[in-house]
Amino acid sequence: MSAGEPLRVAVIGAGDMGARHARHWAAAGARVVAVVDPDRTRAELAATETGATAFTDASEAFELAPEAVSICTPTFLHAHYAIPALEAGAHVLCEKPVALKLSDAYAMRDAAAAAGRELRIGFMRRFDPAFDQLLDVTTRAGTPLLAQATITAGIRPKRLMHDAMANGGPIIDMCCHLFFVWDHVLGGQPLEASALGYTFSDGKPEVAHIRHRALDSALITLTYPNGSVGQLQVSWGLPSGVEPVERHSYVGPDGLVTVDWPSHVTLRDGRGVTRWRSAGSDAWKAEITQFHAELTRGAEQRIASVEAGIDALKTSLAVLRSVAARRPVPLVEVVADDPDPQEEATA
Repeated sequence: MSAGEPLRVAVIGAGDMGARHARHWAAAGARVVAVVDPDRTRAELAATETGATAFTDASEAFELAPEAVSICTPTFLHAHYAIPALEAGAHVLCEKPVALKLSDAYAMRDAAAAAGRELRIGFMRRFDPAFDQLLDVTTRAGTPLLAQATITAGIRPKRLMHDAMANGGPIIDMCCHLFFVWDHVLGGQPLEASALGYTFSDGKPEVAHIRHRALDSALITLTYPNGSVGQLQVSWGLPSGVEPVERHSYVGPDGLVTVDWPSHVTLRDGRGVTRWRSAGSDAWKAEITQFHAELTRGAEQRIASVEAGIDALKTSLAVLRSVAARRPVPLVEVVADDPDPQEEATA
């Protein structure tokens, strides 16, 4: 980036998330030079908002030499677009989850290392005020923690979220958020996953056209190295229009934390009751503003690394394998079946 010139950005994917990224990059002070989507009308609509040029082919956008690229496509296309963007010399902010397969995630990470560019994953919850509040109060609750969470919603309006071959269903697409949070709250990656799964959307006409419907409901137990345990019940298979709900509870030797994400966090401990309520914020805007500051001013790194995305994916895959095999699955088993080429090279 030339001194005094705005950061040049391309956005791949012009759906709701891509349009959001384009607006937030522009608000942060970047120049959005390109918006790419196979649907030209959609690309043009998002491009018009920021004065960008619309493309249906990402390679044409890369010819404009963007210095940063947002990847906002269905998950199965993340590696397809992120790797050429990195090879073209751009830093990349890729929406979560990192990929559907570990091999794709490793290829993305290795492409970033080879190009000497940043690759970050859009776990925007790191920028929700509830995140830091939760870290604080769960520390006060002590260790080990017994965590429970319920995440439920009706069939998602974006139907690709139910496609196992596109976005992977909630175990990959939604639970990665909670797995990212729990890696911080419960003491690192889990050792083992045990789960039972269901497809509550079976028989519902909204998703009947999807050939490979993803598992949409599960009861999951994760065990952590420090003795903490997390249990999650999740469903995206409720009737269309059911209001999404996310609630957590954390019990430790020194207190109880309850969460109505992202608006309320309450700690009950020996001091009494500590209540926190969010004033409301746009976590996506805060995330992109931060990444802009990191790239242009050398601000401290706060955007989730690709390794955090890989860790969350390992947990999701262990859960799915546990459902399929009807037994507990150690995370090392998942890794062994799709080994990290970096680790193989140093073995």
